[in-house]
Amino acid sequence: MFDFVEKNKTSVQVVLGLVALGLMVGVGVQGLSALQGGNNYLAKVGSTEITEADVAKATQGQPVSNEMKPMVVRQLIDRQLVLEQAHKLHFGPSADQLRDTIAAYPVFQENGQFNNQTYQKVLAAQGMSPKDFEKLMSDDLAGRQLLSALPLSVIASNATLDRLTRAIGEKRLVAGALINPADYLAQATVSDAEIKQYYDKNAAQFKLPEQVKLEYIALSRGTLVDAQVVSDADVQKYFDEHQKELTREQRKASHILIAVAPSANAEQQKAAQDKAEALLKQARANPAKFGELAKANSDDKGSGANGGDLGWFDDSVQFVPEFKAAALKLGKGEFSGLVRTQFGFHIIHIDDVKTRTLADVKPEIVAQLKQQKAQTAFQAQLEKFNDTVYNQADSLKPAADAYKLAIMSSDWVSKTSAKDSVLNNPKLLEAVFSDDVLKKKHNTEGIETLPGTVVAARVVDYKPAQQQPLASVSADIQIKLKQEKAAKLAADDGAKKLAALQKGQDVPLKWQEQRELTRMGDRSVDPKALNGLFSVPAAKLPAYASGNVPGQGFVIYKAIKSIPAEQPGAGERKGLMTQLERAYGKAEQDSYLDGIKANFKVVYGHGMTAPAKPEAQ
Repeated sequence: MFDFVEKNKTSVQVVLGLVALGLMVGVGVQGLSALQGGNNYLAKVGSTEITEADVAKATQGQPVSNEMKPMVVRQLIDRQLVLEQAHKLHFGPSADQLRDTIAAYPVFQENGQFNNQTYQKVLAAQGMSPKDFEKLMSDDLAGRQLLSALPLSVIASNATLDRLTRAIGEKRLVAGALINPADYLAQATVSDAEIKQYYDKNAAQFKLPEQVKLEYIALSRGTLVDAQVVSDADVQKYFDEHQKELTREQRKASHILIAVAPSANAEQQKAAQDKAEALLKQARANPAKFGELAKANSDDKGSGANGGDLGWFDDSVQFVPEFKAAALKLGKGEFSGLVRTQFGFHIIHIDDVKTRTLADVKPEIVAQLKQQKAQTAFQAQLEKFNDTVYNQADSLKPAADAYKLAIMSSDWVSKTSAKDSVLNNPKLLEAVFSDDVLKKKHNTEGIETLPGTVVAARVVDYKPAQQQPLASVSADIQIKLKQEKAAKLAADDGAKKLAALQKGQDVPLKWQEQRELTRMGDRSVDPKALNGLFSVPAAKLPAYASGNVPGQGFVIYKAIKSIPAEQPGAGERKGLMTQLERAYGKAEQDSYLDGIKANFKVVYGHGMTAPAKPEAQ
């Protein structure tokens, strides 16, 4: 219920801990720029630069939209600010704390125990030394110590909770009427002079950037997997070393869920419990009919369609704790009693129990060992691959022949984007426009553009930046201006209709289907319109407000009636109080973080700007 209290708060906790994530995707976020070098940055905190590479690592190499990138950069800035303040105040782990934290990561363990050889091997595969990694981990722990020293919660009063539950839980029945810009297109005329004026004023918008076409080769770890040979002795050795986790007892289970909404009152909860108890009685009387009962009654539609089947699982499964504990206690053919979780009431039946043998797990072991061998082979090939593309820099053919790689051709590529995902990497795009590659026609170095894929490229064609002539873009400009004029005509007419409604006049509109909204709203309703709909007392409804819906246009909303909030039960009330107090504590933390920002210089670069203060919701 109180998600809205925190939704606009700083997410420092999200980026603290990305070092650990870095073990799976590459070098940790903090310090990555220093390890890679380069002068281009998106932001700088003190002397620490935040680059495109940091963003790529923080998002695990996934494409980042222009809307999302500032949010990621802001989180990385907040993380660095925390670290700067932590160092200033001499926070940091002891040697023992640092050692114990690192030793606890499963990726560094063999048979549940820290293994130094594995530790060294994992870091080497990521191109890191233990010294580098331990510095990153020490920084992370220092930041966590600073945040943990701030208050986690602040006491809130019952009166405050009552006011908030009433306000947040209230619903309003709302209808909407779209004032569609498409209905005004015929009235929107655009002259040649307006098109020329827009073209001249926005000339940069119609300038095509310099572009290149590339030849490239891609060395991929994935292509090496099938060629790896795993012997029975290799499989047996791995099985002996990992027997405990490989041979966990497994259960095949089915269940029926009778859902209970978080806002359900005592009467509704009792009704759900009674229904679940009746179904449990039927299931125990005729176990063979359990699948039919699940299909007809389970509110878990995914498993219900399959007779409640949840498949095989062991004690590592990520079920909710109450469900997991109950399921693991049952033997083959047994039923649980009613199991209450956050989702409702469950009835669990164990269809079968087994312990996996070497024969059962052999395919998994073979696949795992092939991946490991492929990684070793890939690392060995990579060094020679890089030597070849560097030492024979005038052609990709020697490297392509040596590693049996196809030389591929790209479409036009700019400094900021490429259609092919394997080429759409900031470091590669920067490299192909460097003087060494663009002017001297040399190969790029091998660059990891996707996890496990290294690309070397060379330029085969070039187009300088050029201005598109007016004739080639005139039609597009006309459409844009016509749509803008139609949208303004619709909004102006909509504003007149809204004013008339607010004066009590009758305005013929096509009201769409009514729906219930809370103050939380949804993404389809303009927040300002939502505020207007809830600002009018319930006794004075109907209320009218307007807003713009992206991709649709001007919408007039009508709040028809108020639906009072349901009072939470004692258990839910206790949980809501805890959330509220934590939200207040989070606000205290954010206030402290705002203070930190005043003490350290933050510089924005490469199109990044300081974020505007969020509007109050």
